[in-house]
Amino acid sequence: MSLLEDRYRYVLRLLPASYRAEREEEMVCAFLEGSGDLSDADNPRPRWSEIASVAALSLRVRLGGAGASPRFFAWGEAIRLVAVLGLFFHAMMSCVWLGDFLRPPGVFGSPSVDYQAALGPAGSAERLWNIVQGLGGLLWIAAFASLVRGHPRAAKPLALLALTLYYGIAFPIDRIAILQSLLFVVPVLALVAGFHRDAPRMRRSPWVAASPVGAGVPLYVILGVLGSTMRATIDWRFWSWVWPWLGVSGLACLALLVASATSVWTRLRVPARRTPSLPLALAILIVPVALSCASVLTYEAVDPISRTMAAVSVGQLAALLLCGLTLIVLAARTMPALPRVTPSSP
Repeated sequence: MSLLEDRYRYVLRLLPASYRAEREEEMVCAFLEGSGDLSDADNPRPRWSEIASVAALSLRVRLGGAGASPRFFAWGEAIRLVAVLGLFFHAMMSCVWLGDFLRPPGVFGSPSVDYQAALGPAGSAERLWNIVQGLGGLLWIAAFASLVRGHPRAAKPLALLALTLYYGIAFPIDRIAILQSLLFVVPVLALVAGFHRDAPRMRRSPWVAASPVGAGVPLYVILGVLGSTMRATIDWRFWSWVWPWLGVSGLACLALLVASATSVWTRLRVPARRTPSLPLALAILIVPVALSCASVLTYEAVDPISRTMAAVSVGQLAALLLCGLTLIVLAARTMPALPRVTPSSP
């Protein structure tokens, strides 16, 4: 075995064993034919483009689509569900952000401020950027609609652009900002990785594409009413129990707890729907939400209100961890076995 062949085989170890058993010899021969006449004295190495192609193939095989082994297909469906559920949540929250951005003064008891002046001087680059960033929530809605209507290639750039606009150009590099950004980064990464060319085509009705708006508008009204009620309330002891649930992390935590309870109940009541993909997807989503909730925990709460809010945050974390462990166990019990390795003929 030549040095280059040995290195190609080492790179191919990125692929699953079952895939290598069937196609490793063929791939090694193809790589060696394309490398030209190189001796060991030349210290040959695989090209970076070849390594990248093998890594992309490995990811595509492990997140299998139609025709893949049951285990790889289950992982692929889980990652695709992470993208769908994550984009749905961000599209729903975009309705709230757009409502706040376009809301005239006085609605829901909002203070009468000069929104035109807050955007920046007329004709300035600052004003243009603030307007574009404020309307960036439309991109999350468009990304989700494109995805569920069967256009993942359009959804990917829309989601990446929405992610860029949401954080802006000057993204603060600190622990809290990085942990909270995982709420948005993880679904976008799942979208890019899970909806590859071998993924099954998804095409839902226009009503499903419009569902984030149908859920976001009532949520905007509810949050607006709660916000105006809090501003009119002097006693904050009650609202200290509610406030940790009203932010992005709190709403994501609440949504995941409800979805996890529904998934466990469905598994117990409807045995025919015992698949590993949904509990695995929810368990994956719990990780960034739990990290986001943990990032705002404070250990210097001195007044009763701060201690109450810290206790609620700890309760959120405990509930998320319990749900995550339960979902992992449920997914592991129904996860198909790895495909059997059958060596290829020489």
